[in-house]
Amino acid sequence: FGYIYRSSHTAARKFWIHVELVYQTFNLIFSWFSLGNYYIAFYILSNAMEDKSFGIAGIKVINLVLNYMYLGLLVTCYLLALGNRPQGSKKWYTIAFIGFGIVTIYMTFSAFFLAFRGISDIASQSQNGTLTFGDFFTNSIFRNIVVSLLATLGLYIFASLLFFEPWHMITSFVQYLLMAPSYIAVLNVYAFANVHDVSWGTKGDNKVATDLGTVSAAGKNKNEVEVVVPTEQKDINAAYEDALHVLSQKPEKTIPKPDLNQKQEDYYRNFRTNVLLVWTLTNGLLGAVVVSTAGKADDKGAQNAVKGYMGFVLFSVAALAFVRFCGSTAYLIIRLFAGE
Repeated sequence: FGYIYRSSHTAARKFWIHVELVYQTFNLIFSWFSLGNYYIAFYILSNAMEDKSFGIAGIKVINLVLNYMYLGLLVTCYLLALGNRPQGSKKWYTIAFIGFGIVTIYMTFSAFFLAFRGISDIASQSQNGTLTFGDFFTNSIFRNIVVSLLATLGLYIFASLLFFEPWHMITSFVQYLLMAPSYIAVLNVYAFANVHDVSWGTKGDNKVATDLGTVSAAGKNKNEVEVVVPTEQKDINAAYEDALHVLSQKPEKTIPKPDLNQKQEDYYRNFRTNVLLVWTLTNGLLGAVVVSTAGKADDKGAQNAVKGYMGFVLFSVAALAFVRFCGSTAYLIIRLFAGE
């Protein structure tokens, strides 16, 4: 890393390299904990729907069923990734994609419902004549959900309009939204569970074909083969004596030579186990800590439920989207002036 400071790059270029370093580091950490963060977002949004002031009948039962379905699908993805090829488990992977899509629909509905209630609470304050600009940001629902979601979606839409390619927001955005948790759960789990497989992309070209030999038919009848076996009594007795002699001799102690290919394969598998274990435990620990410390909406209200870590996750997503937006906009401006 110190070579950057000894390089011939200009001060401005070194500065932007550090900006990219900070962005990539934060993005890497955020991606590492994406599995836990998505479950935390699901739990907090569903928990906020249990606010007694909303009066939604049976919401606790719905949340309980979806919570167990979420965890069950996640465990299924782990089991499939460790022992099955995707081509051989299309049914289960399809069920996982559909299940996570249902979870996303519920999360989207919860987010918009909470946003609507947050705006309604602010509007009710304005009727009393006490509304100020700061009231918009003291309301945690408006601050954490409405502002962050509008910032994220607004940046996507604005960037699409800048590049004159808004059509994918119409034709593909809904599909992308429904498949977002599958990118996090299904694909991430499969990638970490198979990080030891260095043959990805080779399509089997790295395997050496072995010749197992052939069996030739003897005579005119191709459906018959000849096998030579001892038939005379003396040949049978001699073979038996030879077998007894071999069994009576103590075999020489041989030191097995390590198979280099097997040793390398064991190293890859052990590395996979360590990475998968650390990734799973860190995400599980993060989820357990945040979920156990999050306030219950039926006791403290929806505003308290979406405070804290939920706001950090939503604004982190918005911040990362803003950095990407700045980069894409800078590329567009440079391309325009460069005449490309």
